[in-house]
Amino acid sequence: MAMRFSWPDKSKHSKGAFDIVRKLRKVGHKAYIAGGAVRDALLKRKVEDIDIATSAAPAKVKKLFLKTIPTGEKHGTITVRLGKMNYEVTSFRTESAYESRRRPKAVSFVASPEKDAKRRDFTLNALFYDPEASHILDFVGGLADLRRGLIRTVGSPDARLREDALRLMRAARFATVLNLSIERETRSAVKKNAKLIRKISAERIKAELDKIISSDRAPAGIGLLDELGLLQFILPELKDCQRVTQQKDKHAEGDVYTHSILSLENSESQDLATRYATLFHDLGKVKTRAVKNGKITFYKHPQEGSEIVKRVCGRLRFSKNDAEKIIWLVKSHMVPDEFINMRPGTRRRWGLSPYFGDLLAVHKADAIASLGPNGAASHDTRPYEQGLKILKEIKSRPELGRPIISGNDVMKILKIKSGPSVGKILRHIEEKKLAGKFSSKKQALDYLQKNKKYFVKY
Repeated sequence: MAMRFSWPDKSKHSKGAFDIVRKLRKVGHKAYIAGGAVRDALLKRKVEDIDIATSAAPAKVKKLFLKTIPTGEKHGTITVRLGKMNYEVTSFRTESAYESRRRPKAVSFVASPEKDAKRRDFTLNALFYDPEASHILDFVGGLADLRRGLIRTVGSPDARLREDALRLMRAARFATVLNLSIERETRSAVKKNAKLIRKISAERIKAELDKIISSDRAPAGIGLLDELGLLQFILPELKDCQRVTQQKDKHAEGDVYTHSILSLENSESQDLATRYATLFHDLGKVKTRAVKNGKITFYKHPQEGSEIVKRVCGRLRFSKNDAEKIIWLVKSHMVPDEFINMRPGTRRRWGLSPYFGDLLAVHKADAIASLGPNGAASHDTRPYEQGLKILKEIKSRPELGRPIISGNDVMKILKIKSGPSVGKILRHIEEKKLAGKFSSKKQALDYLQKNKKYFVKY
């Protein structure tokens, strides 16, 4: 089936892809824009990565273009570089049986785009665009599925998902990000084969999960992962939050799981690590829940939660920086409640954290998702407002973040050698500075001079 379609993206990126297609055709090969770019163009989404499918073998693609990278030559993919832009050019192919639930043991290059379409994962990713004729080529019913808002596998759902178990996550991700429904038989097959996701590497699972969490439909995406039976294998710690009840007067929204999802829904942050921290902030409540005199408590759940999150981040191969940030945010998420009664110097010290603004974002989402019996937020908004004042002060007074004296100053005045005591003294001086005891280097040095006997004992 062919349908006339005017490509909506007029960027240099698309122009480069069309140039590659024309060059391949000029020497007698078939070539089309393929896969996700075609899908996104039809859905009027931003076209990002543009892939090309061709009848040319990888060796011929390498010969035809000046700059190429053999990114997946064994499986038919050559990356063509035009200026600063990369394009994956993949030969039409059929595939043998898959190994390890992830990749075909072998591929055979073919001349037919139809055969190539029939080996792809979902019908919405098996469409081809002919830029010269301005036609969409559809061999598997992808256009009809898009019109109906459906995600459906190409061919047997069970067979296609068992070939490559990452498709289980991809189905959930496409449904979330594109706001589509998973077709009935495909949905049943995902549920049936959900446990196979354990065969997929943590890095690949996280890459799909990142896209779900980044989406503006992230809460629906987490719910879909749960409904499909995938959440218990990907984030069992979050699954365990289900049916962990809370005080109804402060959490009328429901159990810890419901509160976590609602917090993510209320997150205003676009930072991925902060969004994960928002979702994970109460994981520690599962182990710390207790009932005393009829009251439900979760003492030290931030500390317990930070240990759980440390394990989650390790298992899913989060980057070191993101893991450190998420762990810190989870451990500190209750701190803003103490701002009002906190000493000014202590408040400023918290405000100087590079993650302070993200901490406020987590706290706000948490507070909005904590509902009283009347459906309104049960948490006091003053801690968040106090946090904003702290943030404003830190931004307007950059000197607060700069050391007022150096280690050399300490060693010179106290006549001591470098060592741990120098660091302790510097921290003491910084605490005094943040508390407003002095605002200039001279004042700090005078203070140090006057208290030499005290500091020598450090």
